[in-house]
Amino acid sequence: MKIAIAPLIGLALLLTGCESTPNYDYDDTVNFSQLSTYAWVVESKPVGSDKEYFNSDINNKRIVNAIEAKLADKGLRKVSPSEASVLVNYHTTISKKRERDVANTHPFYWSFGHGYYGSRWGVHMNLNSLQREYKEGALVVDFIAPNKALIWRGSYDTRLSQKSTPEKRAEKVNTAVNEILANFPPQ
Repeated sequence: MKIAIAPLIGLALLLTGCESTPNYDYDDTVNFSQLSTYAWVVESKPVGSDKEYFNSDINNKRIVNAIEAKLADKGLRKVSPSEASVLVNYHTTISKKRERDVANTHPFYWSFGHGYYGSRWGVHMNLNSLQREYKEGALVVDFIAPNKALIWRGSYDTRLSQKSTPEKRAEKVNTAVNEILANFPPQ
């Protein structure tokens, strides 16, 4: 049985080209291999309206637990702030965004009459513009040196859904934290 290699290679290149690049930055003068312990900068309370579930104590706990679990997987141990080799902090932002689509509300059809340059045939298309407003959330995780200098920052943006289950919200937080910390510490 003979397998065509070229289509398989093309498919592999196409799939690897679809990977998203994480959004992160770091101070390249820092030796990240020396980081073995961490502490939270402060026990942060969510900022914003308590009426929104995005900024709730429940979501705060989800984010903290996800970050701590990922750091434990990477071999970092939680200690008191005075003993930590790096301090961790996070914050969230929520912004309103608009999305605009142009849609054809009527399929192409022929119309009769005077067209361009004396032609009696023409094509008519009906276009409508649709606008939707949605909320986009960003989770930003910072790693700060004991001297208060920012040494690493990663972020993840996603569209927020108000009609979601707690399981879906936890899954979204875990996905965001995994994406953010995928490149921490830098190699």
